[in-house]
Amino acid sequence: MLTTICTIRQLPQALALGDSFAKNASETGGNLRPFVIGLADNPAHIPANFQSPYPIWPIGDIIGAQELQTLSAKYTPTEFIAACKPALLREIFRRLPDVDELIYADPNVQFFGSLAPVWQQLQSANILLTPHITQAPPETVNNDRAWPDEKFFQNIGLYSADFLAFKRSNETDRMLAWWQDRVQERAVVDFCVGLCTDQIWLMHVPVFFNGVKVIKEPGWHVAIWNLPQRPLYQQAGQWILRAGKQPLLFANFKGLYTWNEGFFPHQNRLNLKKRSELSLLMANYRNAVAKYQKPDFQNTVPAYGQQPEPIVLRGWRRASVQVMRAVTTFVNQVPLPVLR
Repeated sequence: MLTTICTIRQLPQALALGDSFAKNASETGGNLRPFVIGLADNPAHIPANFQSPYPIWPIGDIIGAQELQTLSAKYTPTEFIAACKPALLREIFRRLPDVDELIYADPNVQFFGSLAPVWQQLQSANILLTPHITQAPPETVNNDRAWPDEKFFQNIGLYSADFLAFKRSNETDRMLAWWQDRVQERAVVDFCVGLCTDQIWLMHVPVFFNGVKVIKEPGWHVAIWNLPQRPLYQQAGQWILRAGKQPLLFANFKGLYTWNEGFFPHQNRLNLKKRSELSLLMANYRNAVAKYQKPDFQNTVPAYGQQPEPIVLRGWRRASVQVMRAVTTFVNQVPLPVLR
């Protein structure tokens, strides 16, 4: 089974995710594995003429009204989604006792090949994690400092919370309960205190829990943060990674489809103009999303997450902020004479 969690604005991407899952996740005999969308929004705001091909579970049916109000007042929409994710996963296992294997994928994810490798890995594991990167990022040719580097991944978390897989077990139940307890109060993005949504907590999972596998296969979870090290090409309609000629299992388009989305708005390692194969990959993804895109979706303000999302600065505005921060650092660190 697959689940995701999203706002109404993200429904077109969630539906495109569902289509890619249905295409690649059939069981033996042609039966389709189910897909459920967790809606971190008010279902009353869904356009009246919209009918989802997949079941939608409003988060208000999973989390109590008082807790919902508290989380909404505390978090941005992005942080709110992160704070609700473990509750959705636990509810799926509770409501659907026949589900023994569960994948969580971000709405930006697309599957490109058979998901048999995921189900096979879950035969001998309780939880599957995918690292953001599996090797140290190289420096640029001119020796300038490229970004992001390893230190940045320590700030946002070594493992991505955009893809997780679980097998029903006592250990999985224990992990989800622990995770929910942490993110309900501490899902903010505050690098100064070491917090980053639900993702930063995943660094503890391989240590705290049994049966955890870290999947380093390059075909799993190709994304903006590791694409510089994972070039692709297309062969007979299938996407292949050049290194090892492994098939692409799934890709995450966060930060590629919407530049301001995610933690990499200023990355300088991936140059799309020099990666012609990505133009076709992105065009196919935009077509998959456009199938469900309606103006009403984009015009809907998320009902939950009352704190404003941080503004992504570019150009002269970002340069001005960087200069002011440098001046502040200088004033704080350099001893100045006291004027009397």
